[in-house]
Amino acid sequence: WKLKLLPVVTNWFRSARSCLFPDRPKSTQRQTLQNRELSALYKFVRGMPSLAVISYWQQFTVNAQAKRRRIDDVVRRLEDERQRLEDERRRLEDERRRLDGERCKLDYDEEA
Repeated sequence: WKLKLLPVVTNWFRSARSCLFPDRPKSTQRQTLQNRELSALYKFVRGMPSLAVISYWQQFTVNAQAKRRRIDDVVRRLEDERQRLEDERRRLEDERRRLDGERCKLDYDEEA
């Protein structure tokens, strides 16, 4: 069972929130429900501290790995864009040299 009941408990409290009593002030009911939910979660985690810690670090690791993959994707896209721009710069530089050569040739032909 371990932590499999934790989602059931949180879902129960979530559904209980939608069934607040109409004869009491909502803020008092909501505060009472939040206190009970926090107390239940505390008892749940206190009963299985090692599982709660392991679960926390597993989720932390999953999130870190996902973030790392997103960063790697961005880096890869930026490197591709840099390479594309570098190729374009070289192409334009070659074109400029070619045009400069033709202009020099035209200037020489006009002088002669």
